Parts: sequence; C-alpha cells; structure tokens
Amino acid sequence: MAKFLNTKKAVSAIEDLIKDAGQTLILISPYLKLSKDFRELLTYRNSKDKITTVIFGKQELKPDEMKFLESLRFVILKYKDELHAKCYLNDEKMIITSLNLYDFSMANNKEMGVLIEKSNPNDLELFEEAFKEVGYINQTSERHTF
Repeated sequence: MAKFLNTKKAVSAIEDLIKDAGQTLILISPYLKLSKDFRELLTYRNSKDKITTVIFGKQELKPDEMKFLESLRFVILKYKDELHAKCYLNDEKMIITSLNLYDFSMANNKEMGVLIEKSNPNDLELFEEAFKEVGYINQTSERHTF
C-alpha cells in the first residue's frame, strides 16, 4: 500500500530512489536548484553510465545549475511548458509529492507526498497509471540543449 511521506521522509525517499535506480530514473520538477547531496547522487549515477532524465518547467535555471547539468554526460534535460507536477521514479518506486527539487523547499517548506511501490500488488495499478502519465510528459517535453 502507498506510504505517506512528510518533508523529511520525502527527501530521504527521493535520495534512496536515486541511489537504488537501475536503468530508469526520471525526475520531474518545475524548479531545479539541486542541493549538494542531490548533485553528488546524480554525479555518482552519471559515473555508472546510467541515463537520468530530468524534466523541468521553469526557464529560470541558474548558470551554475546549467553548468552542473551539462557536465553530466548521461543526463537528458527536458523542458515542459506549464509543468507543475513533481514526480520522481525509478524502475520499482515512484514518489508523487509537492516537493520540488529545490534546496529551499527541502529545508524550509512543509511538504507531503506518497511513495508507490511497483512490487506491492496494492500499488501496481496506481504505479502503472502514473507511469503512463510520466511517459506522456516525457514524450511531449522538449529536449533542452546547452
């Protein structure tokens, strides 16, 4: 059964989701300002030659954020106009939350979310339905070139 996540649990669950990701890792967040910890996790994943898709919705990427993301060879950066969804998923788990991948949000806001596990029979239908929507967002997003 899906699990409720408060702010602290959501941040921890997203970190675990990135660490545990196999082939699939998609991060959807309108705002991107990655914390040091998330930068380290993405750098580590990149060193394993595993592709990560990051979809954002606000063109306000700071120069240091752009420089960091373009330094990661295996990150695909995409832009989706009017994106407001926040969803983070790997092959087995998905987190749908109010939490942006924005360090201020993680440290200062009260956030909520749910963790959905594909391996849980009670979550499978929900996982598959949300996965289809993630696929739609991914396919209709524009590749962001540096």
